[in-house]
Amino acid sequence: MRSPRHPDLLLACAAIAFTCVVAEVALRLFWHPDAEASVIRADPRYGWALRPGSHLHSVASDRGLDYHIDINALGLRDAPRAQRPPLGVRRVLFIGDSMVFGAGVEARDRLTERLQDILGGDFEVVNAGVSGWGTDQEFLWLQNEGLALHPDVVVLGVCMLNDVLNVMLPHELFGTAPKPRFDLKDGQLALVPAPARDEVRENASVGGFAKHSRLVHFVGRHVRLLASRLRTAPHRTDAPFYPEDIESDSSHWSVFRTQYTPRFEAAFEVTEALVTAIHDTCAAHGIPLLIYAFPQKVEVDVADRKRELDHFGYDPAQFDLAAPYARMGRLAQSLGVPWVYPVEEWTEMQQRVPLFFARDGHPNPDGHALAAANIAPALHNLLEHTVSSRH
Repeated sequence: MRSPRHPDLLLACAAIAFTCVVAEVALRLFWHPDAEASVIRADPRYGWALRPGSHLHSVASDRGLDYHIDINALGLRDAPRAQRPPLGVRRVLFIGDSMVFGAGVEARDRLTERLQDILGGDFEVVNAGVSGWGTDQEFLWLQNEGLALHPDVVVLGVCMLNDVLNVMLPHELFGTAPKPRFDLKDGQLALVPAPARDEVRENASVGGFAKHSRLVHFVGRHVRLLASRLRTAPHRTDAPFYPEDIESDSSHWSVFRTQYTPRFEAAFEVTEALVTAIHDTCAAHGIPLLIYAFPQKVEVDVADRKRELDHFGYDPAQFDLAAPYARMGRLAQSLGVPWVYPVEEWTEMQQRVPLFFARDGHPNPDGHALAAANIAPALHNLLEHTVSSRH
């Protein structure tokens, strides 16, 4: 005789299945996580790089970002480019991370395209920014591929919030993608190649569904976040705790600490050595270097800074926002490299016009426009005293 509980069990299973389907549909309609993976490929030299010829409409609803990404045949988020610039045209090459890449903004609204409009047709501004890259990856790319584009000037975009952190780690910041890094040995940079990636094998049906299911992604992301917080929560009872806690040297605020740990100090010294190596590489080919330090949202927006400090439970007395920039500025001065860090102008402008996205720390189109205006005079001054290195 059939158990009377079976209909109830079937009904419960049907209800769960229906709920999952509804949740999947709702998440696909209203929740869009970062989706840049389709335009990024694994790379044994850099850890990851942009996939040549790929395209993506990237939507990150958590951060309020919605924009398009088009990667050219050279693996750059840029217009199609020849290996050499046209005759009589001077090429300006930008390297950097997501600030240069233009996370959140359409390509036409980025600082490189805005700068192209300012400079005019006698110049060609090339954007070689890659989201998540550190100065180590940028240096390797410049050596391997950037110089082959025959730039007349190289502009290094600096993001102090995470540049030193990226240099310190053998993997993506807050991620698992392996990356190369450098150590200093007897004052010389020693490359530590990217660790080999783990092979991932998955069942074509179940694994494929899990990979593309928005519900699985949503639940997995929040379970991992909750688990990481629960593992460390007993250490802090008076303030919110996150795995990127300041004491672990993995907070974006680490670079602003008044007292660095030995590990972070070593990473800062490697960062300085990498900037010096970028300068020396450019100088060996007769190419001038300009460094542009992007002012960060927490530096120019007082209200946002207070919200973030309160959110993480950090004591403002722990930090000196100007110190890392002063240190990098001194390095640039010693190298004879123009250093542009317009924090005062950004702070004043932020009071009148928002320069960043409301739920994200990247510059919005107005921020990129201001960055282009900051760079143009320094670039003009540099080019006036520079003879093209191309023959």
